[in-house]
Amino acid sequence: MWENVRLCLSLKFGKFPLLTHEIRLREGMQKLIFILLLALSSNIMAKSVELKAEIPGRGDVKVFMPKAFSSQDKWPLIISLHGYGGSGALQNFYVRLRSFYNDFGFVFAAPDGLKDSSGRGYWNASNFCCDFDQSQVDDVAYIKGLIDRIKNSNEIGRIDLNKIFLIGYSNGAFLTTKLACSTELNIAGIVSISGTSDARDASGDVVPVNELNCEHNRPIPMLHVHGTADKTILYDGFDNGRTAHVGALEHISRWAKHNGCKGSLKSHKESFNASNFIKGKETDQFAMQDCLAPVEHFRVNDGGHFGVFKKKLTKKILQFLFQ
Repeated sequence: MWENVRLCLSLKFGKFPLLTHEIRLREGMQKLIFILLLALSSNIMAKSVELKAEIPGRGDVKVFMPKAFSSQDKWPLIISLHGYGGSGALQNFYVRLRSFYNDFGFVFAAPDGLKDSSGRGYWNASNFCCDFDQSQVDDVAYIKGLIDRIKNSNEIGRIDLNKIFLIGYSNGAFLTTKLACSTELNIAGIVSISGTSDARDASGDVVPVNELNCEHNRPIPMLHVHGTADKTILYDGFDNGRTAHVGALEHISRWAKHNGCKGSLKSHKESFNASNFIKGKETDQFAMQDCLAPVEHFRVNDGGHFGVFKKKLTKKILQFLFQ
């Protein structure tokens, strides 16, 4: 379900060996973790509204609202976007928003992408990831339409249009940048986890390392979370001569330029334990200096692509978005 994107590229370009036994072991462990999380989850459900699918191939979308929803006129909205082969349900256990939406006070939804010919959920987020069937589906329009449905819903409706945030993992992280850079949406802040942006365009030509190519110049707060041992979306970037993505630090540099940062990336606050797979305070915090909007980085030392993160990481993500 969570096959390595590079392995997907191997099917397409024949560049990488298929480590079948390793894949099966990893998938088995991930499925077991998912089942355990489902069993152990004890979150008390607050209000939710299910928006029925209006487009063929799209699933219904459950929108969660805090218990105090009726007491306030305007609420922040978070759209949480899953990775390749994932789903909104899995994303909700990966990024633990249900543990905090009452305390922080926000509405959120984790929609499903379409399924490709192999049955895996995906977003058409960039040239690199992950529309491998070349469907050219417009996921920017889909997410914009979803936000419009939420804000216009008679059952929901009270969304603060100046506080619409995005959190994306892997394929979903690529989409957060695409959405934030679009003039179709007024995004107030994004968090990208284990996903960056393209290093080559649709023609295969190299994109300048420091170019984000946004459709606007509006500064947007951006936090990037990435494991240094990620073997799917490599921390130092990947390029096979035809398709490529920038590394974590290059992605941060792109956003730093967009957000008018004049200073450098410096250590920021103390390290903390973000991953359930690693003991100790493995995650270092960094921040670009003197920016028009914050640009921060959580470097998960020895962290891989997939991991079950502690609630502490979700809390820090929310503190960044709502600072």
